[in-house]
Amino acid sequence: MEPLHRHDSDSQAHAWLVHLTSGTATRSDGEAFRLWCTARPENAEAFARARALWEVLGPAAALRAHERGAREQARARHAVRVSRRAFLGGAVAASIAGLLMVRSDVFTRGSTPDGRGLRTRVGEQKRITVAPGVDLEMNTDTDIAVRERGGVVTGMHLRQGEAVVRIDAGRKDPFVVEVADGRLFSAPGASFAVRCADDAATVTCLGGQAVINRAGTNVPVKPSQQVAFDANGIGAAMAVNLDTALAWRERVLIYDNQPLADVVADINRYRPGRIVITDHALGERRVHARFTLDQMGEVATLIQDAYGAHATHLPGGWVLLS
Repeated sequence: MEPLHRHDSDSQAHAWLVHLTSGTATRSDGEAFRLWCTARPENAEAFARARALWEVLGPAAALRAHERGAREQARARHAVRVSRRAFLGGAVAASIAGLLMVRSDVFTRGSTPDGRGLRTRVGEQKRITVAPGVDLEMNTDTDIAVRERGGVVTGMHLRQGEAVVRIDAGRKDPFVVEVADGRLFSAPGASFAVRCADDAATVTCLGGQAVINRAGTNVPVKPSQQVAFDANGIGAAMAVNLDTALAWRERVLIYDNQPLADVVADINRYRPGRIVITDHALGERRVHARFTLDQMGEVATLIQDAYGAHATHLPGGWVLLS
């Protein structure tokens, strides 16, 4: 049975490598790949063999692809006519580019039945006034649905990402924040950070007081406290260092005695592509680290140098650490 297992693992490893180097892999693919690598030792060993082969042949293949592309560009420059098909292809590409420019705007009208949506791209941060007396600081890769009733903004739903919400002391109307399956009620003058990733949520209070209502239970959150909750339930309020927890507002990421796997998962929110740890022991290593957002392009190399990991760089910003 062992040769069969190895054959299966080798085939799957090559399939994964082809997909990861295609430039079309998604974040969910990254998590599925990580789980596959750690499912059994044969998988990780098979991928190590496939990766070693890719590192030998990859540069040569890339050079051939570059040379082939250069020849095709030269032929295109000498073409005397543009076919109707090429013209239509260009028109379609221009239309898609226009659509992407529209979607990159901070407001995306009609994205929710409630009114408008607010988005930031990967690596982007924005500040915006969402309603009279309500200001937002949106972190990277954040998706918010604005709740409206009769043309009046009544709240927001954080579908993904992270934001700091500030309620002006003079605002009289309530502003309800939904995050995961909880609802957050706050008094005027309150400020708090909300985060949602993979259906797990946290609420961190900066000032004033807020109350999380979830499954009929109310949990107050006071300044310098954080409450986390997910499908398994809601935790008690815990003291938190605001300078560390919200360092992203100063374009800094601080990690204090956290597993490297958790650190990498957070870093992936700030950079295109994905860093994937394929070695379970490496992912469990505890990390004390500080990065600036300007270092996100080289963060994989910094991790490699600091923790003795082996990094394989793939197209599309994907990096495999083992």
